[in-house]
Amino acid sequence: MELLPEDRERLIRYIDFMESELSDFPKLSKVDWRAYNEDRDLRRNLERWIENMVNCSIDIAKVILASKERRIPATYKEVLRELGSIEPFDEAFGESVSQWVSLRNILAHEYLDIRWTSIKKFIKISEPIYRQLVNTIKVFLHPGAEYPPVHDHIDECK
Repeated sequence: MELLPEDRERLIRYIDFMESELSDFPKLSKVDWRAYNEDRDLRRNLERWIENMVNCSIDIAKVILASKERRIPATYKEVLRELGSIEPFDEAFGESVSQWVSLRNILAHEYLDIRWTSIKKFIKISEPIYRQLVNTIKVFLHPGAEYPPVHDHIDECK
């Protein structure tokens, strides 16, 4: 993939940001319902963390799609699904990573107990998806490197 210098810089910034967010998985994966329900600051931090990761993945996908001269779909979910059509990603990866777009709406509009169910699922299964995204984009940034496997996380993420 040929990247324009400004796209390369954006991807580097996005990957740095995503890795920083991923570093919070060990701490935030320990949040339980009681803490989420009772601690307003923790709840806000957890929800913002999820939103940051989803938004960053969308931004990454847009850069990749544009660099491949693909049209940018109208919805964010479709943007991430379309990423699955670009090697070395695959359709299963696109489906896995795109499932979290709807969580943004849930965070904004649903009751705490409904949000919590979706957040717990995110915490339980999304880390390998986002790590795969980061690792694969690093390969894009360093041509000639071998692609990391894209199927390792799929069964865990259903």
